[in-house]
Amino acid sequence: MKDGDIIRLDYTIWYVENDKEEIYDTTLEQVAKDNGIHDPNKRYAPEVIILGKNMILEELEKKIKESEINKEYELYLEPAQAYGERKPDLLKIHSWKEFDRNKIVPEVGKYITLNGNRGKVVSVSPGRILVDYNHPLAGKKIHYKYIIREIVDGIENKTRAMIELGYNKDIDKFKINIYDDKMEIIVPDSCKYGGDWTLAKFYIIGFIRDFYDKPINIVEIYNPPEKKEEKKEENKTENQEEKKAEEEKKTEENKN
Repeated sequence: MKDGDIIRLDYTIWYVENDKEEIYDTTLEQVAKDNGIHDPNKRYAPEVIILGKNMILEELEKKIKESEINKEYELYLEPAQAYGERKPDLLKIHSWKEFDRNKIVPEVGKYITLNGNRGKVVSVSPGRILVDYNHPLAGKKIHYKYIIREIVDGIENKTRAMIELGYNKDIDKFKINIYDDKMEIIVPDSCKYGGDWTLAKFYIIGFIRDFYDKPINIVEIYNPPEKKEEKKEENKTENQEEKKAEEEKKTEENKN
């Protein structure tokens, strides 16, 4: 495999602490359940990776490029090869005003994003809030186990993989049409009104342009709302017919 290849990767990550391994993350739902880290809101599936884009650790990518599809591999990485050593200067003190201004409720152990940086709230006191901006795995030895499930090939499959990479919701509901002179991506109703898609589509298009050099049309179809007046008129007609039928029935019964 080489830079630019798009793969789907299943993996499980452990970190080593005090000679004991603790699971950190996995793409395999059953593994998550078996280890007590299952998240019902998470989509468990092989992760899309573009080689050569710094999406994964350098040492891991080197190993992946030498690997075969559907074969399990594992490796151990020292902190220097993984997420580096912990840096004391990445422990930052913030005021309550900063959190209030950003509408963030500080809670010990909670991960927050402040001023564009993601960190973990370490302590909360009346005068200050301490946040650790080190990577959660900084200073730890890492154990990876992984399987390459697929090398994604073909314009349509690669495009769907890029949507999965950038948006990762309702992937199968996107319609992709490839013509001689353009590509057309028809967006499903579920993402038309959310801010996530507005930001994600530019990210997705940027990656598609790496392997597709023709125009890309993003199509969002907004159908007109149903006319309530017509429905009211239909209901009125139905009610009149029902009323007329009841009157005719009563008249017939009186005759008898």
